[in-house]
Amino acid sequence: MTQPATFSHEFTLDKRYFAETYDASVDPKIKPKDFIKSAIFTLIGLGILLSTNLGNNELANKNIYYLGYFFIGLSVVEALSIKFKRTWWLWRQMMSKAANNNATLTLNEEGIHTRSAYVNQTILWTDVYRIAETDSGFLITLAKTKSYLSKQGLPADTLAFLRSKI
Repeated sequence: MTQPATFSHEFTLDKRYFAETYDASVDPKIKPKDFIKSAIFTLIGLGILLSTNLGNNELANKNIYYLGYFFIGLSVVEALSIKFKRTWWLWRQMMSKAANNNATLTLNEEGIHTRSAYVNQTILWTDVYRIAETDSGFLITLAKTKSYLSKQGLPADTLAFLRSKI
């Protein structure tokens, strides 16, 4: 009787890993639709600033005036987060609790299990829509999300097991 295949690998959630994950899974092209939220914040801010001329209460107008500039500032921050998308994403990942901690990856006939001090994620093979192999890893597409699995440090038999799931 053959035992079900189980593969386990430990890795560190460091900046190199996060950078590889981002580069493999995110489209770097900036599209006009990326700026929709920034445009909405700008319109809200301008609308608030223009509405301050309509009221009589000077104190209320002064507070609303600051709120308008807050929304315009928020739109600038949002636009910069789009322009510097990779840096922004990497910074957020490195500020998370999971950063610089070890994680254990386990692959078996049931699915992919990732465990660390702050992450406990299971992806079942039945939930996987598509697996695409890249030069540096595997891009796993689920119904609404994508996950990335680096080839770094994975033995040949684990890579063969993953390729059999494609």
